[in-house]
Amino acid sequence: MRVQCPCCGEQFPLEAGFLDDEGKRLAAQFADIEPRLGRAVLGYLRLFSPAKRGLRTTRAIKLVEELMIAVNAGSVTRDARTADSKPASPAMWTAGIDQMLAQRERLSLPLDNHHYLRAVVFGIASDPVLVAKVQQASPKKARSGMTMQQLHQEQIGRIKSDVLLGILSAEDGERRIATLGAEA
Repeated sequence: MRVQCPCCGEQFPLEAGFLDDEGKRLAAQFADIEPRLGRAVLGYLRLFSPAKRGLRTTRAIKLVEELMIAVNAGSVTRDARTADSKPASPAMWTAGIDQMLAQRERLSLPLDNHHYLRAVVFGIASDPVLVAKVQQASPKKARSGMTMQQLHQEQIGRIKSDVLLGILSAEDGERRIATLGAEA
């Protein structure tokens, strides 16, 4: 079966998208991200792409890992030198990315790091009006009656399946399971 790339229109075999180990790792990262944030992150990665060539998959993996560490922290600082932090939900990070994408032409591209995004999200988190607006716009997820323990077991099962399928290395799987254990 052949599929068409939504960006360039080129056709390629579906299996080709699952052959590259780095491509599998990148796809696995997006499996754990809320869909609205995931779509925003895909656009955000384009801001890191060099003008004359595409963004390397290894670089994209690193960028997504760094970003998700910041998002999952639940708070944001204006920069690494200050201790002043504000609570920041994934919806605020999505709004920050959307704001950057809307003003793409005013940015100095390609970006090197997440510092500007951190400052944008800090600005959103500092403004009660924007916080209320972002929270109002974020969809409420309804869980299908799962307990936290069931949800935790489901997440561990997905990680173990990804290891068996070769999407994640054994080390990455163990690291993610340990992270889940720390969050519980």
